[in-house]
Amino acid sequence: MLKNKIAFKLTAAFVIIVLISMMAIGIFFIQMFRQYAFDSREKTMLASARSISVAVAEYIQSMDLNSPNGINGMNGQMRGFGGYMRSLDTLTESKVWITDKKGNLSLMSGMGSGMGMGQGKGKGMGQGSLTNSVPLPEEAENVIQEVLSGKESISESFSSVYNEATITVGVPIVDSNQATIGSVLLHSPVIGVTETLNRAVRILLISLLAALLLAVGLGIFYSLLFTRPLHAMNRTALEIMKGNYSARTGVKRTDELGQLGNSLDLLANELGSTINELFQEKGKLKDIISSISEGIIAFDTRLKPVSANYSISEIMNRPSPYLPEDIEMDLNHLEIEAQLKNVMKRKMSTKLLKDWAGKKLMFTFSPILDNNGKITGSVALVQDISESMRLEQLRRDFVANVSHEFRTPLTVIRGSIEALVDGTVGKSEEIKRYYQRMLSETRGLERLVGDLLELSRLQSGKITMNREKLHIPSLLSDVIKGLQTIAGKKGIEINYLSKQDVPPFLGDYDRLRQLFVIFIDNAIKYSPCDTKVTVETTLLELNTLSVIIRDQGYGIEADELTHIWDRFYKVDKSRKGKGTGLGLAIAKHLIELHDGRVSMQSELEKGTVIEIKLPLIVNGSKEHFANFEKKR
Repeated sequence: MLKNKIAFKLTAAFVIIVLISMMAIGIFFIQMFRQYAFDSREKTMLASARSISVAVAEYIQSMDLNSPNGINGMNGQMRGFGGYMRSLDTLTESKVWITDKKGNLSLMSGMGSGMGMGQGKGKGMGQGSLTNSVPLPEEAENVIQEVLSGKESISESFSSVYNEATITVGVPIVDSNQATIGSVLLHSPVIGVTETLNRAVRILLISLLAALLLAVGLGIFYSLLFTRPLHAMNRTALEIMKGNYSARTGVKRTDELGQLGNSLDLLANELGSTINELFQEKGKLKDIISSISEGIIAFDTRLKPVSANYSISEIMNRPSPYLPEDIEMDLNHLEIEAQLKNVMKRKMSTKLLKDWAGKKLMFTFSPILDNNGKITGSVALVQDISESMRLEQLRRDFVANVSHEFRTPLTVIRGSIEALVDGTVGKSEEIKRYYQRMLSETRGLERLVGDLLELSRLQSGKITMNREKLHIPSLLSDVIKGLQTIAGKKGIEINYLSKQDVPPFLGDYDRLRQLFVIFIDNAIKYSPCDTKVTVETTLLELNTLSVIIRDQGYGIEADELTHIWDRFYKVDKSRKGKGTGLGLAIAKHLIELHDGRVSMQSELEKGTVIEIKLPLIVNGSKEHFANFEKKR
């Protein structure tokens, strides 16, 4: 609204100030002018009255009227003075009264030459003055008596006589002996002075109106001049609020408004730079949070999820985008609200382990505090520690297995040594048997340590490969011949089905022989007597050789197949013979070093099938198995 506009307020204030100032000056001026007009009129009348008094006194003296009758005796001789009295109205602009020393009216201007002194006495006018005797007010009588006492007087006591505001000036008439012989009274209506004052007031009002209009015009002009930069700054502030940090006020002034406009322009520039930097930092932070493998969920003070990164959907096995309402629903199933409340209350971080969809999830809750230490929300870091827990369990199992594998032979060796030291064994044949037992256990320990070192080198990539062109069917034939004796002891028949027209393979002979020995030896070791072990080579598409080893052993349960390649892992039901549990892990690493892949299928009481796929050399260049997997 208009009354809320600063331009209107400034104009109104300017006009009010001018109006009050002009009114104060006008009132003061009118009072001063009125006082001056009355004082001037009174001085003029007083001077005229004095002149008349002197003239009357001289006239009386020249007429030798100082008879015993006084001024009353000049009734006939004063007629010559009547012509002078008639002109006094015009000259003095006043009514002139002349009284004797008793206060009786002797002459009055405007009477005519036939008028003489009346007989009225006391508080009245003689018949020569007025047609009828008019009684004087007490105040007027007091004025006459004051003048007759020899004093000059200025009064408004005769206003009631003339029925209008009248100024009366009284001057005594004195003779040569300074004796009062009468008085001169001049009566002048105030209307003349009032008209002058009214004209002055009209001029003042016109001047006031003109000044008021000028004040309004100047007020509007200067108000707009003052508020125009403010409007520009307001528009700039609104643009900045909308995000337009390139907006500028355009104010080019050197006063405080110009400084304010320049400050606002500088603020917009700095704010734009700061916001741009914040957006860049926010983008970087968002990229960092998005790239973190752990899930991050932000909560408000009402414990409601407000945002999350991309990893949380993968951790929670949910499709992306993972909306806050879906997150809240899943977290309600995990029952973490009490933990969040505790974090918000104690302002301390805490951890919570939860099971979700077969995973172990570690929630780390932390409060979000502002600069004043007030909680503005909380954040949860969600980690899938299933793999780390599995690896930790494997580490513990590894330590336990190594300890167990070392304990058995060391116990045997210690027992044998104690028996020899105590002398409980005396015969040379028994002593030799004890030595052979210790030697056998020592060799077992040596193999165990060797396998551990071999597996460690394979896993760390520190093993050296002596690659050369090899014919896999021929290599398998040599391995099978070397294992025929072991198979024959259990009545196991090894069937070898192979095609000889197979392209060469680029690999390490000793390492390939080692891995084939491990697989075929396990097939023989964990198969019942009088069964068959079949080894078959097949040339697949994309120049890949498939080696299949099939036995008729005890088989392995499906849930144990995923762990069969772990170190020291043994299937209790089928692994009754000796072994470290490292062979399959070593064989798998050897296959991967040759760019190969291995898979295992097993069925209880029916046997196990192992398939090894190796890339072959074609036209002088090696086809990598990774390329094969991509095209397959």
